[in-house]
Amino acid sequence: MKQTNPGFHSHAPRWVFDVMTVIYIATTALFLVNPNWLILVANKMFSHYGWPMVFFPTEKFWLSVAVSVPGTRAFLAFSASRRPAYAPLCVTVLQVSATIAGIMFALHFVFYKHAPLYAIGFFVELLQVFLYVYLKRKLPRS
Repeated sequence: MKQTNPGFHSHAPRWVFDVMTVIYIATTALFLVNPNWLILVANKMFSHYGWPMVFFPTEKFWLSVAVSVPGTRAFLAFSASRRPAYAPLCVTVLQVSATIAGIMFALHFVFYKHAPLYAIGFFVELLQVFLYVYLKRKLPRS
């Protein structure tokens, strides 16, 4: 009788981590090539309704944060995909990162400016937190 070893694919699909890696790399590239484009497009859309705008980050500090966060997340997602033994740790770090970013977007929306871009950022991060909770449940316990 052939014994089957429940591998990585039976718990959490590897392709999910691969897709997340591609998304994070694309986000990193977008911010490297033209960091103001996303904010410009969102501000133009929301200005038609008279909603508050988000100003462009003029300091290079914010550019480094905008590039390093998705870059780090891409590395973690790639590591989780290629090294299943480290996947639980990588997912935990990704979950903490998305939770902190979501809280910051929510705080900016509530206490600073009711700009829709902050609300969108919050919901994107919240969606990622739920995805990581789901993935964490699917990963094998060590």
